[in-house]
Amino acid sequence: HPRAACTAQPTMDAIPAQPRRSTVSRLSRTLLLACGAFFMVLATTILSREPRVLQATSPASMRVATRSGVAGPAGLARTDMGTSQHSRRARFGTSLRGFSSAEAQEEAAEQNKGTLLVVGATGTLGRQIVRRALSDGYQVRCFVRSRFESEEARRVLQGWGATIVGGDLGQATSIPPAMLGVDAVIDCATARPEEPLRRVDWDGKTALIETAQALGIERYIFFSIDKCDQYPGVKLMDMKAKTEQFLAQTDLNYTVFRMCGFMQALISSYAIPIVEGENVWGTSSGSEIAYINSLDAARLALAAVENEDTYRQTMTLAGPGAYTTQQVIELCEKYSGSEAKVINAPGFFLQAVRSFLSLFKWAQDAADRLAFAEVISQNTVLSADMQKTCEVLKVDPNSLTTLDNYLESFFNTILSKVQKIKKSEFVSSVARDLEI
Repeated sequence: HPRAACTAQPTMDAIPAQPRRSTVSRLSRTLLLACGAFFMVLATTILSREPRVLQATSPASMRVATRSGVAGPAGLARTDMGTSQHSRRARFGTSLRGFSSAEAQEEAAEQNKGTLLVVGATGTLGRQIVRRALSDGYQVRCFVRSRFESEEARRVLQGWGATIVGGDLGQATSIPPAMLGVDAVIDCATARPEEPLRRVDWDGKTALIETAQALGIERYIFFSIDKCDQYPGVKLMDMKAKTEQFLAQTDLNYTVFRMCGFMQALISSYAIPIVEGENVWGTSSGSEIAYINSLDAARLALAAVENEDTYRQTMTLAGPGAYTTQQVIELCEKYSGSEAKVINAPGFFLQAVRSFLSLFKWAQDAADRLAFAEVISQNTVLSADMQKTCEVLKVDPNSLTTLDNYLESFFNTILSKVQKIKKSEFVSSVARDLEI
């Protein structure tokens, strides 16, 4: 009978592990209570240290940004900045009792200029920005994608004194925690070859900008590509141009730096393959690029952080001279003492490869990236006069590294190390022969 079946008592054979299961259950509840107590103590400690941040995130402090319509806590960054500055003065004032309050405040300001969030901190430019910012007295927080970054890259940044915050531009929910208490954002990230362009360079960037505005972070520096607005058919350049337009519609004190190209990229593309006797890709195009040293780009970017003359401005960062691909190869041959094995890729070949790849959905990103190579093959000139930019940023234009000096220094360093290695191997072999 159904009622009898429901009221029947289970036998020990049916549930043999019942006593053991209840013991495990009691242990689980004890562990959960212990963990809960620990996190309660941790939360209480955090709340007692940062009371103003919580007040800023209360419903009364929420507002709508005037232009982009992004809702967020209006006074979070400003309140937090004020709190951090107050706490800094208190800390330094305690340790500098022998000085006047004005001297203590000046000393505190010199030792800590604020907190910067660097997005793309493990890249060619990002690493140099982190290093320069730390040497300039900023506290640096690095927004790092844990899926792609190696543990070695994290250790290097932490060894310099930066704080690592895990996150992903493709996951909007990971962005706000990284931006709490930040005074300025420096965005030099872009999608890696294995990542979809739109996910990072559009969806991720707009989420980053909206979050900065919602949290009241007024300073924002964005790195784009020179002449990106002239090539809407190239997806990466079009996304950069659209991001610039998106920034212009906000209330942020932004600065856009349009980059031409980095000298560091020439090392893996030309310098090392030429030394090792490998083939390098060349082109008969007359396109010229004013490559800039990433160290110089970082120095210029940091000079703009507190420079009000750069607010809501777009500037192009270029090196002292523009070079064709053939000129770059000739410089590498000159300073390496090696002859390059060049394979020239005509423009129609790149167009054909791009058209073929665009037929397949899985190869769309590769086709989009190849479109940028097409631009370079069309006699494009990516360069700019840096005189006015350097005047605004108060940087001596003659201090910018030339490509000749950069490549000469690189090859001298590499060749001297190679000679030492060969000499060491020779000495070791002679020593072995003598032992034999």
